[in-house]
Amino acid sequence: MLAVCGVSEVLGGIMTTEMESITSQAIDWHIRLYHGDDALWEAFTVWLAEDDRHVAAYEAVENADHEIDPLLPDVVFREAANDSGEQEPSIRGSKRRWVLAGGALAASAALALLLIPRFAPDRYEIATRAGETRIVTLDAGTRIILNGATRMTFDRKDARFAALAGGEALFHVRHDAANPFRLDVGDTSIEDAGTIFNVVRDAGKVRVAVAEGKVVYNPGKDGIPLDAGQGLEDAGDGEPVRVAPTPVEAVGSWQNRQLIYRGEALSQVAQDLSRALDVRITVSPVIAARPFHGTIAIDGSGAGQLDRLKRALGVELEAVSGNWNMKPVDSGDQ
Repeated sequence: MLAVCGVSEVLGGIMTTEMESITSQAIDWHIRLYHGDDALWEAFTVWLAEDDRHVAAYEAVENADHEIDPLLPDVVFREAANDSGEQEPSIRGSKRRWVLAGGALAASAALALLLIPRFAPDRYEIATRAGETRIVTLDAGTRIILNGATRMTFDRKDARFAALAGGEALFHVRHDAANPFRLDVGDTSIEDAGTIFNVVRDAGKVRVAVAEGKVVYNPGKDGIPLDAGQGLEDAGDGEPVRVAPTPVEAVGSWQNRQLIYRGEALSQVAQDLSRALDVRITVSPVIAARPFHGTIAIDGSGAGQLDRLKRALGVELEAVSGNWNMKPVDSGDQ
């Protein structure tokens, strides 16, 4: 018969009083993810991001997968009695309740490890709406914050991979020289050397800015290294990739509801505001390249905030088919 201490040893000692609830949750996720859809996997990543101990507990359950198999023949299950004292009927799937002499949690661990979702699709996608942000935790030292109107792909079996289809994300990546983190952005890729960096893919352009550490853009023969305080723009139209200094405090400032500009074009400001607010904004070609200096504090009021910003931006705002268009205050470019 499998004793509690046996499973505790397999799970690396996490079966303590303090961790029992978290471990139970980790086991429950193993059971539920067996037939989990994309929505359930997204909820699981949110649970992981809530507490570093969630990651540790779930990793311990995963690590026990190979070690618990020899113990399973000795496991003896009996169905739990309900509150009335009668035998509870059997329930199919992950909701079935078991108890084991020596501890129900130990039996649940064994059951969970039998139901590990080995057949779930490896790749999955997470998308955010305009004005929404999401946090995805890939391992104990790597998390990604998705800005609004962003779509990314992840791999359940490879925590060192992600792909940005469109939008913006801020990356906090654990350094591993033997297994570097790779981000695919269209036909290019970014390799991390243990850092904090921000990536935007919008209107066919890719922008990268580094706050800490180092990344390599399109690693290989023509790879471009970027250190903290450097940014890159790749227009993707055959033009040379442009590298320029970037204020560290501006990298990923959107996560704190601030947009910091040091001469960026109004076209970029419009794209950033469109992601941060649930409003689509376009810019008249006459002023699209006009530089803007300043800090915008996002208050979440959407079009109302735009109306208050137009004076600071030096533009007029015109409603067009449910969207907003920035245009010059008068017929001339100011």
